[in-house]
Amino acid sequence: MKKIIILIACVLTASCASVRPGTATNYELSLVAPEETKNFVLTARKVFDEPMLGTMLEYTNKQYPDDNIDLYIYPIDHYDWEDAENTLKREMDKVIAEIDSAVEYGYYASRTEESRETFGVPQGEKTFNGLKSSFELKSKDEVTYHSNAYVFMQKDKFIKFRTSFDSRATVPWSGDQSVAEILPELIVPDESEYMKELRIAHRQQVTANIMKLLIQAAKQGGATSD
Repeated sequence: MKKIIILIACVLTASCASVRPGTATNYELSLVAPEETKNFVLTARKVFDEPMLGTMLEYTNKQYPDDNIDLYIYPIDHYDWEDAENTLKREMDKVIAEIDSAVEYGYYASRTEESRETFGVPQGEKTFNGLKSSFELKSKDEVTYHSNAYVFMQKDKFIKFRTSFDSRATVPWSGDQSVAEILPELIVPDESEYMKELRIAHRQQVTANIMKLLIQAAKQGGATSD
Protein backbone atom coordinates (compact mmCIF):
# COMPACT_ATOMS: atom_id res chain seq x y z
CA MET A 1 0.00 0.00 0.00
CA LYS A 2 2.66 2.50 1.01
CA LYS A 3 4.37 2.55 -2.41
CA ILE A 4 1.04 3.09 -4.14
CA ILE A 5 0.05 5.99 -1.91
CA ILE A 6 3.48 7.61 -2.36
CA LEU A 7 3.10 7.31 -6.13
CA ILE A 8 -0.32 8.96 -6.02
CA ALA A 9 1.07 11.73 -3.79
CA CYS A 10 3.79 12.47 -6.32
CA VAL A 11 1.21 12.69 -9.10
CA LEU A 12 -1.05 15.00 -7.09
CA THR A 13 1.83 17.35 -6.18
CA ALA A 14 2.53 17.64 -9.93
CA SER A 15 6.29 17.17 -9.56
CA CYS A 16 8.78 15.26 -7.47
CA ALA A 17 12.21 16.90 -7.29
CA SER A 18 15.13 14.88 -8.62
CA VAL A 19 17.67 16.57 -6.32
CA ARG A 20 16.79 17.50 -2.75
CA PRO A 21 17.61 21.18 -2.01
CA GLY A 22 20.42 21.70 0.48
CA THR A 23 18.30 24.09 2.56
CA ALA A 24 15.50 21.55 3.04
CA THR A 25 15.01 19.73 6.34
CA ASN A 26 17.71 17.21 7.24
CA TYR A 27 15.49 14.48 8.64
CA GLU A 28 18.37 12.06 9.16
CA LEU A 29 20.02 14.36 11.69
CA SER A 30 17.18 16.37 13.20
CA LEU A 31 14.19 14.02 13.46
CA VAL A 32 13.79 12.18 16.76
CA ALA A 33 11.79 8.96 16.36
CA PRO A 34 11.71 5.77 18.43
CA GLU A 35 13.63 2.79 17.10
CA GLU A 36 11.40 0.52 19.15
CA THR A 37 8.37 0.71 21.42
CA LYS A 38 6.59 -1.95 23.45
CA ASN A 39 4.81 -3.44 20.45
CA PHE A 40 6.45 -1.88 17.39
CA VAL A 41 9.90 -1.68 15.81
CA LEU A 42 11.27 0.68 13.16
CA THR A 43 12.21 -1.29 10.04
CA ALA A 44 12.78 1.31 7.29
CA ARG A 45 13.18 5.04 6.69
CA LYS A 46 13.19 7.11 3.54
CA VAL A 47 13.66 10.82 2.83
CA PHE A 48 12.03 11.97 -0.40
CA ASP A 49 13.83 14.23 -2.86
CA GLU A 50 10.72 16.40 -3.08
CA PRO A 51 10.82 18.49 0.15
CA MET A 52 7.02 18.73 0.35
CA LEU A 53 6.82 14.92 0.72
CA GLY A 54 9.16 14.96 3.72
CA THR A 55 10.12 11.56 5.11
CA MET A 56 8.55 8.15 5.71
CA LEU A 57 9.21 5.71 8.54
CA GLU A 58 7.95 2.15 8.44
CA TYR A 59 7.12 0.26 11.64
CA THR A 60 6.38 -3.42 12.15
CA ASN A 61 4.08 -4.93 14.74
CA LYS A 62 6.09 -7.44 16.79
CA GLN A 63 3.03 -9.64 17.24
CA TYR A 64 1.62 -9.31 13.71
CA PRO A 65 4.60 -8.65 11.38
CA ASP A 66 2.38 -8.42 8.29
CA ASP A 67 0.57 -5.37 9.65
CA ASN A 68 1.42 -2.19 7.75
CA ILE A 69 2.24 0.93 9.82
CA ASP A 70 3.68 3.88 7.92
CA LEU A 71 4.52 7.27 9.38
CA TYR A 72 4.93 10.36 7.21
CA ILE A 73 6.34 13.69 8.40
CA TYR A 74 6.21 16.59 5.95
CA PRO A 75 5.78 20.40 5.84
CA ILE A 76 2.41 22.10 6.14
CA ASP A 77 1.75 23.50 2.67
CA HIS A 78 0.76 26.97 3.81
CA TYR A 79 2.18 29.97 5.63
CA ASP A 80 -0.64 30.11 8.18
CA TRP A 81 -1.99 27.18 10.21
CA GLU A 82 -3.39 28.94 13.29
CA ASP A 83 -6.81 27.47 12.49
CA ALA A 84 -5.72 23.95 13.46
CA GLU A 85 -9.16 22.39 13.09
CA ASN A 86 -9.61 23.43 9.46
CA THR A 87 -5.95 22.78 8.62
CA LEU A 88 -6.26 19.19 9.85
CA LYS A 89 -9.59 18.73 8.07
CA ARG A 90 -8.16 19.91 4.75
CA GLU A 91 -5.17 17.60 5.10
CA MET A 92 -7.33 14.61 5.94
CA ASP A 93 -9.44 15.39 2.88
CA LYS A 94 -6.22 15.17 0.82
CA VAL A 95 -5.30 11.85 2.42
CA ILE A 96 -8.68 10.36 1.51
CA ALA A 97 -8.39 11.83 -2.00
CA GLU A 98 -5.05 10.03 -2.44
CA ILE A 99 -6.66 6.74 -1.42
CA ASP A 100 -9.60 7.32 -3.75
CA SER A 101 -7.13 8.01 -6.57
CA ALA A 102 -5.46 4.67 -5.85
CA VAL A 103 -8.89 3.02 -6.18
CA GLU A 104 -9.65 4.98 -9.36
CA TYR A 105 -6.32 3.95 -10.91
CA GLY A 106 -7.16 0.32 -10.22
CA TYR A 107 -4.66 -0.44 -7.45
CA TYR A 108 -7.61 -1.35 -5.22
CA ALA A 109 -11.10 -2.54 -6.04
CA SER A 110 -12.98 -0.32 -3.60
CA ARG A 111 -13.10 1.30 -0.19
CA THR A 112 -15.95 1.51 2.28
CA GLU A 113 -17.45 4.75 3.51
CA GLU A 114 -15.04 6.72 5.67
CA SER A 115 -15.82 7.56 9.30
CA ARG A 116 -13.93 10.48 10.83
CA GLU A 117 -13.41 11.57 14.43
CA THR A 118 -11.11 13.61 16.62
CA PHE A 119 -8.29 11.64 18.18
CA GLY A 120 -6.09 12.59 21.11
CA VAL A 121 -2.86 11.05 22.39
CA PRO A 122 -1.67 12.07 25.87
CA GLN A 123 1.94 13.04 26.48
CA GLY A 124 2.53 13.97 30.10
CA GLU A 125 0.38 17.00 30.86
CA LYS A 126 -0.22 17.69 27.16
CA THR A 127 -2.37 16.00 24.55
CA PHE A 128 -1.69 15.65 20.85
CA ASN A 129 -4.99 16.45 19.17
CA GLY A 130 -5.61 15.29 15.63
CA LEU A 131 -8.02 13.54 13.31
CA LYS A 132 -8.62 9.84 12.71
CA SER A 133 -10.22 8.32 9.63
CA SER A 134 -11.38 4.69 9.44
CA PHE A 135 -12.43 2.62 6.43
CA GLU A 136 -11.82 -0.72 4.74
CA LEU A 137 -9.98 -1.29 1.48
CA LYS A 138 -10.64 -4.26 -0.79
CA SER A 139 -7.86 -5.44 -3.06
CA LYS A 140 -8.34 -6.67 -6.61
CA ASP A 141 -8.14 -10.25 -5.35
CA GLU A 142 -10.97 -9.57 -2.86
CA VAL A 143 -8.81 -9.29 0.29
CA THR A 144 -10.16 -6.83 2.88
CA TYR A 145 -7.79 -4.51 4.74
CA HIS A 146 -8.80 -2.70 7.92
CA SER A 147 -7.38 0.79 7.40
CA ASN A 148 -6.90 4.00 9.34
CA ALA A 149 -5.37 7.39 8.67
CA TYR A 150 -4.31 9.82 11.42
CA VAL A 151 -3.19 13.43 10.99
CA PHE A 152 -1.53 15.66 13.60
CA MET A 153 0.53 18.85 13.59
CA GLN A 154 3.80 19.59 15.35
CA LYS A 155 5.80 22.79 14.71
CA ASP A 156 5.45 23.45 10.95
CA LYS A 157 4.94 19.80 10.03
CA PHE A 158 2.12 17.36 9.48
CA ILE A 159 2.47 13.97 11.14
CA LYS A 160 0.49 11.34 9.28
CA PHE A 161 0.02 7.69 10.18
CA ARG A 162 -1.34 5.16 7.68
CA THR A 163 -2.14 1.76 9.12
CA SER A 164 -3.48 -1.25 7.31
CA PHE A 165 -4.21 -4.76 8.55
CA ASP A 166 -4.88 -7.81 6.40
CA SER A 167 -8.20 -9.28 7.62
CA ARG A 168 -6.90 -12.81 6.94
CA ALA A 169 -3.88 -12.49 9.21
CA THR A 170 -4.92 -10.33 12.14
CA VAL A 171 -7.89 -9.36 14.25
CA PRO A 172 -9.99 -6.40 13.02
CA TRP A 173 -8.23 -3.83 15.19
CA SER A 174 -7.33 -0.22 14.47
CA GLY A 175 -3.97 1.54 14.45
CA ASP A 176 -4.68 3.41 17.70
CA GLN A 177 -2.07 1.51 19.69
CA SER A 178 0.72 2.18 17.23
CA VAL A 179 -0.07 5.91 17.20
CA ALA A 180 -0.31 5.99 21.00
CA GLU A 181 3.13 4.39 21.37
CA ILE A 182 5.03 6.17 18.59
CA LEU A 183 3.61 9.71 18.47
CA PRO A 184 4.61 10.86 21.99
CA GLU A 185 8.23 9.88 21.24
CA LEU A 186 8.45 12.02 18.10
CA ILE A 187 10.23 15.37 17.94
CA VAL A 188 10.05 16.87 14.48
CA PRO A 189 12.66 19.28 13.08
CA ASP A 190 12.21 23.04 13.13
CA GLU A 191 11.17 24.94 10.02
CA SER A 192 13.81 24.69 7.30
CA GLU A 193 15.25 27.64 5.40
CA TYR A 194 13.74 26.16 2.25
CA MET A 195 10.20 26.20 3.68
CA LYS A 196 10.71 29.60 5.34
CA GLU A 197 11.59 31.18 1.99
CA LEU A 198 8.78 29.33 0.24
CA ARG A 199 6.21 30.52 2.76
CA ILE A 200 7.44 34.12 2.59
CA ALA A 201 7.08 34.03 -1.21
CA HIS A 202 3.63 32.45 -0.88
CA ARG A 203 2.45 35.10 1.58
CA GLN A 204 3.78 37.89 -0.64
CA GLN A 205 2.04 36.44 -3.68
CA VAL A 206 -1.27 36.08 -1.86
CA THR A 207 -0.98 39.67 -0.56
CA ALA A 208 -0.17 40.96 -4.05
CA ASN A 209 -3.17 39.13 -5.51
CA ILE A 210 -5.49 40.58 -2.86
CA MET A 211 -4.19 44.10 -3.48
CA LYS A 212 -4.67 43.62 -7.21
CA LEU A 213 -8.27 42.55 -6.68
CA LEU A 214 -8.94 45.49 -4.36
CA ILE A 215 -7.53 47.95 -6.89
CA GLN A 216 -9.61 46.41 -9.67
CA ALA A 217 -12.73 46.58 -7.50
CA ALA A 218 -12.02 50.23 -6.64
CA LYS A 219 -11.58 51.11 -10.33
CA GLN A 220 -14.79 49.30 -11.27
CA GLY A 221 -16.63 51.06 -8.45
CA GLY A 222 -15.33 54.42 -9.63
CA ALA A 223 -16.36 53.72 -13.22
CA THR A 224 -19.87 52.75 -12.09
CA SER A 225 -20.33 55.93 -10.07
CA ASP A 226 -19.33 58.00 -13.07
